[in-house]
Amino acid sequence: MQIVIDANVLMSMLIKPDEPIDSFFDSRLSLFAPQLLFEELENNKEEVMEKSRLNGEEFEWLNLILKHNITIIPEEEFLKYRERADNICPDPKDIVYFALALYLNCAIWSNEKKLKEQPKIMVYATHELMELLNIN
Repeated sequence: MQIVIDANVLMSMLIKPDEPIDSFFDSRLSLFAPQLLFEELENNKEEVMEKSRLNGEEFEWLNLILKHNITIIPEEEFLKYRERADNICPDPKDIVYFALALYLNCAIWSNEKKLKEQPKIMVYATHELMELLNIN
């Protein structure tokens, strides 16, 4: 299953040890993201490190693992979907994720409830995705 992963999912998994990180490594998922995802992660690095109790080296190691498991699609590849995404995305800061989902014709993995307030793109929260994949 192809799915666009939102930065809030990654940050939750890094910050909350009770979040099921197994779903991130499930072989049935092909994860995609815009470069923005890693920019958001880097912009929130200090907060993530503080809340997760990771040191700088551990954070960088996890960042490498994430980059290995997520296919980054350059924004110029899906730029033509941005206007359409702008018309349906309930949150302006997530337009790029919607544009990528439209380009790939797939769902979004996000824990932001607000993103479900539109009928065009399926948005799965972590618990919904786990249920769909039968991950306990």
